[in-house]
Amino acid sequence: MLRLFISATHQNVGKTTTSIGLYAALRARGLRVHFLKPIGQRYLVQDDVKADEDAILIRDQFGQAGSLADMSPVTIPRGFTARYVFDRDRASIFGAIEAAFDRIDPSVDVAIIEGTGHAGVGAIIDASNADVARGLGAQAIVIASGGIGSAIDEIVLNCALFRQANVPVLGAIVNKVRADKLAAVEPAIRQGLANHGIACLGVVPYHAEMTLPTVRQLAEELGADVVLDADGLDARVRSTIVAAMTPQNTIGHLRHDTFVITPGDRVDNILVCIATHLVGQLRDRAHIAGILLTGGLLPDATILSLLAEAGIPVLASADDTFTASAKVERLTVKIRPGDSQKVELAASLARDFIDVDGILKALRASASAPGAP
Repeated sequence: MLRLFISATHQNVGKTTTSIGLYAALRARGLRVHFLKPIGQRYLVQDDVKADEDAILIRDQFGQAGSLADMSPVTIPRGFTARYVFDRDRASIFGAIEAAFDRIDPSVDVAIIEGTGHAGVGAIIDASNADVARGLGAQAIVIASGGIGSAIDEIVLNCALFRQANVPVLGAIVNKVRADKLAAVEPAIRQGLANHGIACLGVVPYHAEMTLPTVRQLAEELGADVVLDADGLDARVRSTIVAAMTPQNTIGHLRHDTFVITPGDRVDNILVCIATHLVGQLRDRAHIAGILLTGGLLPDATILSLLAEAGIPVLASADDTFTASAKVERLTVKIRPGDSQKVELAASLARDFIDVDGILKALRASASAPGAP
């Protein structure tokens, strides 16, 4: 079984997107693929099992067989690391990971093992990404975010830590490069990595669709109540405004798929949103993706009835408008279970911009070398 460890230079550089894309690309080549997230930091509870949300996503989207607990053997709850430093138990962590890995169906061709960040993440619990990759006999790919200087600097640093741990590094992938800069940036990235003996396995353009949340995701992340779903909770949010100005000024900020944050008693702006939404539907223009009512306030039932008839999803939060808008601004959008459109987009990005065959060739060459697991 070929073993591929997906690491990154830091959080939110497209590691999960890359894992999904490679999973789909390898399956498209007729290979049996297994996904494993040894240590999860963002987890959900399904069927009384704590599992990393990326493991749940892969299982739901690709129908991977086997236990969800084995796909995500270790999850780190809040406060765990502070306790661990005073009561270290490396064997229990690695024991769970190795046991889950040993239960992988022996007919699997490729195991994709997704790390939790840069090569050193997890050292606090004696299980850095480099340690886990070495323990599972995997070969690493390092993912970085767009640019030239900082991306190469960070890749070189991470590769050094993997190599210090005796983990073979297949190469690096640079994600989120501005499409209008791709032609100029890609040759420099490839040469810059080659100067340090690192193979460039892909330069992937930034795609705005990957960063767009749905109204449902905003509700979950904000802890907001769903007042009206209007069958539109899965609508994409392309822009966000705080409607605290007068109605005539609010109108000028409403764009297609706008998410509106407004105090629950600003009936004037709520009515502007309803009118803009209805006119937009007739003229194929501005469309309100959803409204968040803040301050723990709700408008009169007659206004809620108009919102329902207009088909606008409505959320409500006890937070004041500033706090709610700040939470939205800080939100990091990840691919979530059920987000089939983003999964398909991730697959197409890998197919078009990542050297999947080159990765397979390098994996097979290293796996056949003397002493390989």
